[in-house]
Amino acid sequence: MILTQRSIILLAFFAQFMSDFSILKASGFLLLLGLSIYITMDALIQLYKVLKKGKPNPERVGDWGARSKLVLVNVFGQKKMLRNPAGYGHLIIFYGFIFVTVVSQEVFIRAFFPDFSFKFLGPVYYGLLFGEDILSIGVIIAIIIGLWRRYIQKPIRFKDDLAHSKGLNRDATIILIAVGLHMIFGMLLESIEIATNTHPLPEAAIVSNALSKMWTGDVHVLGEFVWWAHAATVWVFMIYIFGTNVRVPKNYPSKHFHILSAAINIFFGNLKPKGRLSLIDFEDESLEIYGVNDIKDLKWDQMLDLYSCTGCGRCQELCPAYLNDQPLSPKALILNMRDQLLETATIWKNDPGSDAEMERPLITGVVPTETLWSCTTCLACTVACPVMIEHVDKIVDMRRYQSMMEADFPSGIQNVFDGIEVNSNPWNLPKSDRDIWADGLDLKRMKDHPDTELLFYVGCAGSFDEHAKKVSTDLVKILKTAGIDFAILGKEEKCTGDPARRMGNEYLAVEMMSQNVELLNSYNFKEVITFCAHCYNNLANELPDFGGHYRVYHAVDYMAKLLDSGKIKVDTSKPLNITYHDACYLGRHNDKYKAPRAILSHFKGVNLVEMEMNKDKALCCGGGGGRVFYEQEAGTDINKARVEMAVKTDSDVIGVSCPYCTVMLEDGIKNMNADIEVLDLVEIIASRLLE
Repeated sequence: MILTQRSIILLAFFAQFMSDFSILKASGFLLLLGLSIYITMDALIQLYKVLKKGKPNPERVGDWGARSKLVLVNVFGQKKMLRNPAGYGHLIIFYGFIFVTVVSQEVFIRAFFPDFSFKFLGPVYYGLLFGEDILSIGVIIAIIIGLWRRYIQKPIRFKDDLAHSKGLNRDATIILIAVGLHMIFGMLLESIEIATNTHPLPEAAIVSNALSKMWTGDVHVLGEFVWWAHAATVWVFMIYIFGTNVRVPKNYPSKHFHILSAAINIFFGNLKPKGRLSLIDFEDESLEIYGVNDIKDLKWDQMLDLYSCTGCGRCQELCPAYLNDQPLSPKALILNMRDQLLETATIWKNDPGSDAEMERPLITGVVPTETLWSCTTCLACTVACPVMIEHVDKIVDMRRYQSMMEADFPSGIQNVFDGIEVNSNPWNLPKSDRDIWADGLDLKRMKDHPDTELLFYVGCAGSFDEHAKKVSTDLVKILKTAGIDFAILGKEEKCTGDPARRMGNEYLAVEMMSQNVELLNSYNFKEVITFCAHCYNNLANELPDFGGHYRVYHAVDYMAKLLDSGKIKVDTSKPLNITYHDACYLGRHNDKYKAPRAILSHFKGVNLVEMEMNKDKALCCGGGGGRVFYEQEAGTDINKARVEMAVKTDSDVIGVSCPYCTVMLEDGIKNMNADIEVLDLVEIIASRLLE
C-alpha cells in the first residue's frame, strides 16, 4: 500500500512538474510520439525487406480502384466481420477507437496551444464529439462482452488446445484492456476539461458532461495525470505492438503487427475468382522446385498473409477437418508458418545477404504431412477470414511439392493420377466407356455437330459413377423437354484435371486443361452446361488462364432459368421434405446459393428445412481436395457429421448439386444406417417434369 501511495505521489509530482514547464512537457510528449512513430516505421521497413525476399506475384499489383474497394468494404465496412453477431462488437471497437483517437489529437494539441480546436469543421465537429462520446461507452461494453466470451463462454474458435492459445489470449487481453483504458481516460479528460471550462463544445459530449459533475475543487494535477495516461494508451500501445526489437529481438516485426498489416493484406487481396488456383510456369527454366517446402519459396503476398493473422480462430470454427478432430487447424497452420517466417526474418535481419536454409523445412518440420492431406479445399477458412488470408493456396502449394518433387502422398492417389493420365478419368476406367451411359438416348456429338448451341459437359462422375449417370440421363431429359439444341463430346471428353490439381499434381492438371482448351476451342458452341460443381469451377474459373473463355452454366442456374421462363413445367403438388446441402465448389467457390433454393421454391409441395450449417457456413461433405479418392484415418468422418446434421432436420431427402457430394453423403448414410435419401436437384425436377 505504501508503494502504491509513493507511486501516486511520484506521478502527481511528475504531472505538476510537466505542467509548470510546458517546454519539458512538450519535449516529453514529442519524445514519446517520435519514439512510437520511429518504431512503427522501422517495423514497416523491416516488413518491406522481408516481403522483398518473397517470390514475385504480379497478380497482386494493379487494379487500384478494385483494391481500394476491398479496403472500403472489408476494413471500413467490416463486411466479413459482420458475418457473425460478435462482429458488431468489433465494429463498435473499430470506429470507437478511430473517433476517440481523432478527438485525442485535438486534446494533445490543445495542451500546447490552449485555443486550438476542430471547430472549423462546423457541424462535423459536433458529430465527431457526439460520436466519440457515445462510442466510448459502446466500446467499453463491447470489450467486457469480448472478455466474457473469451474467458467464460469460450466458443470453439477460442479453444485453448493450440500451442499459441495462451499467448494469443494474453495479447488479445492486453490489447482489449489498452483500448478500454484509452476510452476511459479519454472520457475522463474531456470531463475535466468541461469542469474547468476549457472544453470547446461541452454540449456535444453528453457522457463526459455528466461525468464532469463529479469533479470539485482544483483538478489541475489530476488533469495532467489523466492527460499523460491518455497519451500513453495511444503511443505506448503502438510501441508495445510494433516495438518487438525492444521486447523480443528474435521476432521481428511483432505478431501484433496484424493491426496494421491486416489492412495492407486486404488491399493486396485476391481479385481473381475464389475457385481459381495460382499457376506454375513450367516453361520457366529458372525454377528449381515446384511448390513450396521452405519459407523462402512463398510469394511475398503469402508472407504478408502470415504477418496479418489475428489468431481470431474464425477459420477453424468452420473447418470440417478441425470440427471432426482430424489433424488440421487452419489457425495453427498459419500461426506455425508465421513463427517460422519470424525466425527466418531474424536471420535475414542479422545477415541481410543470407539465403541460408532453415534447419526445419515447412513440410514435416512445421506442417505435418497429415495436416496437408486433411484439407478438403472447401474454402471455409478463407471465406471466414476477416483479413482475407488464403489458407488453401498454401496447402495446395505444399501438396505440389509433395506430389511433384517427392511423390509422397496418401495411398490411392497414384491410381488417380495414373487414371487421369492414361484413361482421362480418376477412377482409371477405360476411356472408351465414357459415353456408354448415353446409349439409346439419341444424343448428338460435337464432332458431328460443331456449331451446336449448347455443350453438355458431362464430366467423369456423370460418365462413370452409377448414381451420377442417372443424373446425366435426367438432365438430357430436361434439356430435350425444353427444346434445347445441345450435344456432348462423347469419347472426346477428358477429365478437367481438377482432382489432380487439388492433390498437387499441377503438371498433370495443366496438361489436361491445355488439351481441353484446344478441344473446346475447335468448336463453335455458345454456352456450356455441367451438373458437376468441380467441372463448373474448372471450366468457368481456371480454363481462362489457358485461353478457354466460355459462358458456363451450372445445371442449377440453367434449370432455374428454364423454370422462370416457362420452357419447362413441373408438377408442383408432390410433397417432399428436403434439406439442401451446399456444395463447396458451387457455394463458397462461386457464391451460388440462390439458384438451388429458387428451384425448390417452384414446388408448392416441397418443405425445405435448412441444416444448422448452411450456405457460406455449410459443412463440407468431406470429398473436396481429392479426398473422395482416399481415406483419412484420424478423427471422425466428415460425411457422417454432415449426414447427422441432415437427419436432425427430419427431412426425407438431402438435395445436392454435385456428384462428389452425392458419393460422400450416400457413403455416410450407408455407414450410419440413416433413413434418408440423397437426390440431385436435376433428379427432383426430372421426376416432376410435365411433358
